[in-house]
Amino acid sequence: MENKQRTGLTPEVENSLLKKRILKLESEVAALKLIKSLPSTSDDLYNDILDNIPLAILSLDTKGYMQLANISFMKLFDLDKRKLNTKVHIDKLVPFQKTVLIKKINKLLDNQMQFDHEIKLGEIGNKESRFRSRGITILSSEGKVQSYMIIIGDITKRKLAESNLIKAKEKAEEANMLKTAFLSNLSHEIRTPLNHILGFLELLLVEETSSEERAEYSSIVQGSSDDLLKRIDDVIDISKIETGQMDIRKEKVNVIDFLVDLYHDCKNYKLKHKRDNVELVLNKHHDYTDVVILTDPVKLRQIIFNFVDNAFIFTTEGKVEIGFTIQDKNGISFYVKDTGVGIDAEHHESIFEHFRQVDNSSTRKVGGSGLGLAISRGLAHLMTGNISMQSKPGSGSIFYLSLPESITSLETKSINYSPADPVYDWRNSTILIAEYEEVDYNLLRVILSKTKAKLLRAKTGDEAIRLYHENKPDLILINFELPVINGVEFAKIIKSKNSMIPIIAQIDFADENSINDANAAGIDKLVTKPIQKGSLLSTINDLIINTWF
Repeated sequence: MENKQRTGLTPEVENSLLKKRILKLESEVAALKLIKSLPSTSDDLYNDILDNIPLAILSLDTKGYMQLANISFMKLFDLDKRKLNTKVHIDKLVPFQKTVLIKKINKLLDNQMQFDHEIKLGEIGNKESRFRSRGITILSSEGKVQSYMIIIGDITKRKLAESNLIKAKEKAEEANMLKTAFLSNLSHEIRTPLNHILGFLELLLVEETSSEERAEYSSIVQGSSDDLLKRIDDVIDISKIETGQMDIRKEKVNVIDFLVDLYHDCKNYKLKHKRDNVELVLNKHHDYTDVVILTDPVKLRQIIFNFVDNAFIFTTEGKVEIGFTIQDKNGISFYVKDTGVGIDAEHHESIFEHFRQVDNSSTRKVGGSGLGLAISRGLAHLMTGNISMQSKPGSGSIFYLSLPESITSLETKSINYSPADPVYDWRNSTILIAEYEEVDYNLLRVILSKTKAKLLRAKTGDEAIRLYHENKPDLILINFELPVINGVEFAKIIKSKNSMIPIIAQIDFADENSINDANAAGIDKLVTKPIQKGSLLSTINDLIINTWF
């Protein structure tokens, strides 16, 4: 009665409400238990997400101790996640020690100085590897520092792509500048002969012109027409080479007959460039009576013409020499050698590029479109050959066209020397050859093999001095550019001990300075490459005979 008066509800109703309340409380307890279990599940989910991120991620507590690291981090630093002690301080992590990154992390821990920085990580990756590192502060809802996160990404590929993009841009800009220079030069090269043609044709129409003047004007018109045609041909040829439309038609070519004909045609370049002080020479000092190759004679002639034309352009006195050498009995190398101004090593490759000259300025001293050597190299590649060169300023140049495996027939002169080609018998003599180039030494060895002389070989100047003291040779044949101790210093040392020992030095270019240095060192004879067998044997014979008396 009292309960009913207090609540105003019957006992049955109160029981029903009580049951509902109990059920509600049970539901709330279950929800609390579920909520309590969520952090563990969330941590697992959080770790799974981190492990699938391709960035290396490391979490540190407020003291700098490791809390967790994802798989990418472990792989980057070659660590084992199962063995990783998460209570290690960041200063003790070996891959970070003595790096810029650890300094950044310490500033983050001490002063909350967040960072975003590109770095190299010591031994991680190769020398080109680059990484982007970020250090950030994790704050609580109250704004307090809870932890720190280090994020590291490998940006090597991106940096490489950026570098390649910059290089491509620079190359494109350079190509554009070269084409601009080329068009400017070509415009000049076309206008000049056209002006000559038009101007002197007009003079030829004047009735008062004498026969001598008419002949002179006609010659100028003819020469200018040839120049104009050459410029146009160059542009057409380079276009055909670049588009793969240049045809190569190989046939058998007798090299000796070919060079004789070419030599006579090349005399026109001497006249064209008015080089009265430059001698054109065809080297006939070789050991072959018949050499037949399979090649395109028109393209071969064009390449050698380009070499000779360049030689006369840049040679004001001395000589231009044309010749060939045999390579391994099945290949041939044509060469054009000059005594001109020479080319600095930094330009040895660039002069073969399209539109390129050593001097591309509008005030350059010589004409030309800058396509001749680019065309020559392109033709050489189509002929399965290659072009190379040797040159240095003030010492002239040698341009080579090598055609490997092109010889179809090769006949040599008799090895039993005729009276004009004597037999040399130096069986009681020892010759020391100081030569570091393997090919050049083999050439000398073959040349001297029939003389029966005992041959010694040294590859450096100091080794040659040792062999001299041990063997007391009768003659020394050295490369002027010997390593360790060069030819000049070597000669001085040897001559100071024995002034009578004959020394022959072979050199690529015998300029005035080289000749003076050789004479001062006591070198008896300076011979230039390519070595001419007959001349070399005769020189050695004269010097060895002198040592017998």
